[in-house]
Amino acid sequence: MSCNEPIEDPPPPARRLVSRLPNLLTISIAAALWRLSYPALMSADSFTQYGQALSRQYSDWHPVLMSLVLSLVLALGGTIGLLMLFQCLAGVFGVRALAAACLEQLYPRLPRQRVEWLSLLALLVLLLPVTPLAFYLMTLWKDAWAMVLLLWTCAFSLRVLQRAAGEGPPALRDLLILLALGVSFGLIRHNAIVTLPFLGLVLWAATRRFSRAAAWSLAATPLIAWILLGLTIDQLFHVRKRHPESQVMAMDLVGLCARDEAACAQLPFTQRHILDPGFRSHFQPGNVGLIFWQQPQVIDPAILAPNRFDELRAEYLRGAAAYPLRLARLKWEAFVPLLGCEETYYFFHSTIVDNHFGFTLNTRFQKVREGWAGVTRKVGVGPLRWLSGVHLVWLVANLAWLAGLLVRYRRAPETRYLALAAVLLIPLTYYLSYLLAAPVQDFRFMYPATLAVQCVTLAGALGAVSQKPTGRAPKTRRFAA
Repeated sequence: MSCNEPIEDPPPPARRLVSRLPNLLTISIAAALWRLSYPALMSADSFTQYGQALSRQYSDWHPVLMSLVLSLVLALGGTIGLLMLFQCLAGVFGVRALAAACLEQLYPRLPRQRVEWLSLLALLVLLLPVTPLAFYLMTLWKDAWAMVLLLWTCAFSLRVLQRAAGEGPPALRDLLILLALGVSFGLIRHNAIVTLPFLGLVLWAATRRFSRAAAWSLAATPLIAWILLGLTIDQLFHVRKRHPESQVMAMDLVGLCARDEAACAQLPFTQRHILDPGFRSHFQPGNVGLIFWQQPQVIDPAILAPNRFDELRAEYLRGAAAYPLRLARLKWEAFVPLLGCEETYYFFHSTIVDNHFGFTLNTRFQKVREGWAGVTRKVGVGPLRWLSGVHLVWLVANLAWLAGLLVRYRRAPETRYLALAAVLLIPLTYYLSYLLAAPVQDFRFMYPATLAVQCVTLAGALGAVSQKPTGRAPKTRRFAA
């Protein structure tokens, strides 16, 4: 700055307060949700991972990265309650970050302060009891972590693409953060690996104008980093292999036996583990409960024993090669119930299960928490569930966004439309990853993708209402920075 340039006066305190108010309100919302469900909502899976964090003996049945973070927090003197405060803050700001990024991408004329308020409004809408977001923010689940990571991955993807469309290359810091978010997403949810090539596409698109060699290198980096980091974690922390994919393989093989006696005769390993000759009447695609919880036992759980994994995998490969169409049909039949058209199964978790660690929910806000859960639970079984409890609605919305953005780009070739379309491929592939593996029909599996699409849709709707039909920003400067 030269000596002759005028020095701008700092904004008055009232204006500074208004500019910070959306963030302050967001922090207050997170604190209220955290206190409402303190210390955390925890299922049996939550306590399995908590137990691994305490003992520091890890297995790959659940994501090791999550248990490692828990171990680190506890080693530093932290608690589950403190960790959940950070999770809740990351979640609410993740919703706002994605909504704001979409608003800036679709409506670049909107003032920044208006974008902040509209993103806060999107968060408030998503926290209404017609959606389960308030409970996921406080549930110690890998699906909740996947939800937060996907929100931030999409938000940072839009950020780097928006920067690349401008005058200069994306900041190295943003690229590294995006890479870390995407790889962590893949490590938190096994099936999220399918999103990494599309994250590579985002990195390639963000850097190709500036260096083609760097762009192609970055395109492959997410998948390579995921492989190397996974192997490193396994070696450093002596992760015990339990092969979580074995449950899907076993259910597919049992399904082949259930649907075709001739095929069953070709699957001797599977046959040996069928305990009930009437198992066909119990079989349901996409329900591993037949192995874990059915009483009396129908399938011997030993089919999932780690020391028999090689036999299971070999028979699975033979069965897949011999009956590819039947196997594909079984996977489709397992995938369809996850979409929620018939029912919304396990909409959310709202308790702490009985445990020997001594964890209990606070009683001070018990009535409020149970009342909120009761309303949301009714939504999950009533007609309003089509608003937020049916993944098919938001999967179709995802496809509609992609089609609409491509049509818009064809009419007005602006890269911002292609950028948002590229980012929307990430939740879409996460939805479709369950075509490969759908062990149970829980709503929580697809919720990260559904929430991301809801954020984009709400941002689009709120921006359209806020911006004039001419495409110009509103004249009022009430919310201007």
